[in-house]
Amino acid sequence: MRDFQIEGMSIGDSALDYFSEAQLEDNEQNWWNYSYKEYSTSLLPGKGIYHWFQISYKSDDDNFIIEALTGGLEKINYDNKECNKKLDATALDISELFENIKQGRKQLYKIVYDPREIYHAADELGKSIVTSISFNFLNEGEIILACYNMDKETNQKDSFKTSVRSLAFVYYLRETE
Repeated sequence: MRDFQIEGMSIGDSALDYFSEAQLEDNEQNWWNYSYKEYSTSLLPGKGIYHWFQISYKSDDDNFIIEALTGGLEKINYDNKECNKKLDATALDISELFENIKQGRKQLYKIVYDPREIYHAADELGKSIVTSISFNFLNEGEIILACYNMDKETNQKDSFKTSVRSLAFVYYLRETE
């Protein structure tokens, strides 16, 4: 799983190799109701392909070891067909690159309102749709690819997200649901 990179960053890397401590701390968010007890998450500007990164690390880790990483590519009125084409092509690349991975089926679901999450909080009516494919690295973590087709009333941009999460972070998220 360490071989999977988002703009050169991987699970297990120190976020300090890419951002300063001040950048990480000044951009910490309170998503998923972490309350900074176990994990903290910083929202940082992208450096290349992605417009932004969401980096999660243990709150007490002075080395800011990356436990979860998301790259977000946003567009206004991102054509759902175009996004799904990117989703399928990226999924094919991942399935060809890694042998110890189990691909889930493509799923389509409406976003359920959740005030703890940036996109979910924006759609109180639940009209926005996500299409996603997940990959399970056996006993290591997961990758999730997703197209967010946001309802126009939310004033949120549509996006394509690539996320990678350590197994510890996956378990943590399941505990907090």
